Amino acid sequence: MTEVRIKSVEGPFQDRPKSAMAASLLLYRAEYLGLLDATLIVGPLTESRVRSLVNVLAAHGIASTAALRLASPTAFEVSDEELASLLGLVREQVADSPLPESEWKPMREALGDELLATLLDVSATSLRRYAEGERNTPDSVATRLHTLAMITSDLAGGYNEIGMRRWFQRARPQLDGRAPIDLLAGGFDPDSDDVQRVRDLAAWLVGSGSAA
Repeated sequence: MTEVRIKSVEGPFQDRPKSAMAASLLLYRAEYLGLLDATLIVGPLTESRVRSLVNVLAAHGIASTAALRLASPTAFEVSDEELASLLGLVREQVADSPLPESEWKPMREALGDELLATLLDVSATSLRRYAEGERNTPDSVATRLHTLAMITSDLAGGYNEIGMRRWFQRARPQLDGRAPIDLLAGGFDPDSDDVQRVRDLAAWLVGSGSAA
């Protein structure tokens, strides 16, 4: 899997640490939606890269209003806090927008079929059929897949793929000595308190703040 790389911070993000972090986290989220092309995967963090990213999201029905706001020539001239807030809103909208047709590929590559099937509570055969479009992904599976994609996108800022897989399987004191996989077993409810604890932990470990 080709992972997002931010080689440098340029333009309006150079002296805006909050919005630079928000933009970086948004890139990671989009990566696990499976929406990034080669022009967005590797390069500096720039105004044009972020505009392009939000336009890609808007083309898939996500954050269309934010895309219109960012289309303004002066959109990036606001304060660091205002720009970070707007990009944070886009990130929240991504979190509420499952895209199973594009999420299967990056999630299979990141976690592997065996672990992913266990976390989703589906058979390896069903996973393959959903991922390859032989069967429609049920809404319940699509929602769990998206939740895992959001957790994985938070981990992407601090772990490689091997590290991500181990993270799900290692006991954590913040989870009362249980591993994330223990709280996500058996067809988890994405809105449950246990799942929120896992999401909060993933966000906290990489300093990404609230698990929106």
